[in-house]
Amino acid sequence: MWPLLNFGANVSVSNFCYSLARGSDSLLIGRFYGPASVGLYSRAAALLNRPLEQFLTPIDAVFVPVLSRLQVDPERYRRTFLQAFEAIALITFLFTGLFLVLAEPLTLVVLGPKWDKAAVIFAAFTFAALFYPFFVTTNWLFASQRRGRDWLVASMWVSGLTFCMFLAGLPFGPAGVALFYSLGGIFLMLPISFRMAGRSGPVRTVDLWAGFFRQLPVWVIVLGAAGVARLSIPHFSPLAQLCVCFPVGLGAGAAFIYLYGPSLKAFLSLFDALREWQKKNLRPLKADPVLT
Repeated sequence: MWPLLNFGANVSVSNFCYSLARGSDSLLIGRFYGPASVGLYSRAAALLNRPLEQFLTPIDAVFVPVLSRLQVDPERYRRTFLQAFEAIALITFLFTGLFLVLAEPLTLVVLGPKWDKAAVIFAAFTFAALFYPFFVTTNWLFASQRRGRDWLVASMWVSGLTFCMFLAGLPFGPAGVALFYSLGGIFLMLPISFRMAGRSGPVRTVDLWAGFFRQLPVWVIVLGAAGVARLSIPHFSPLAQLCVCFPVGLGAGAAFIYLYGPSLKAFLSLFDALREWQKKNLRPLKADPVLT
């Protein structure tokens, strides 16, 4: 029982520390800027966090058990993980580029015109989506390889840096808090997470960075296409801007994925994973022999 208890304790402490650090932003903003600023900040964060949660939850449900069963086959473990990792990178970059360009019209359409000041906060948070999904995937390595100690160390570093980034951005208001957290995640927390995850096991740090940069061009293409489209219709209503720019950016990204081999391969891997999750969750229950 001791290995199980030790691993569980490390995971529990890791999650507690990160939750504490991640929740400190609202406390700091409420203390120095008041409840109205907290409302703007929390709604902007929720506008990004909800889609991320809906996207990552089914993938997490599929791959953690799969990777745990593949520990005895290191090469297959590595190949399976990197396929999922690049698929998540692809979808993350695809929609993050759209959200950054369309932050203002998206906020006005979804939340309403009274929340216009949340648009700049939401735009700053879109950079956080460039690193947060990769924290989730690196945790798969810690969990499936029973590396509770490494998980704890990585979480302590990330938690400490998260709180420091909130403090650094606090003088610049809620938008500054969001921006400093996002940039700190990309340039500080993500390298630490990749370094800790790749210290041992079949997946190395260089593999993680290679997968990250291999899919990054999708973000550039979508950002550029949607940005040009929006600049051409500056006087359109927010809903009209979404109706025009979203298909343009998504279409440019889809065309690039089709033409770019690594992105097409990553997309097909994600599609297979989601189909497997659907089969797993929609499988009919077997009748209980005792009841029958």
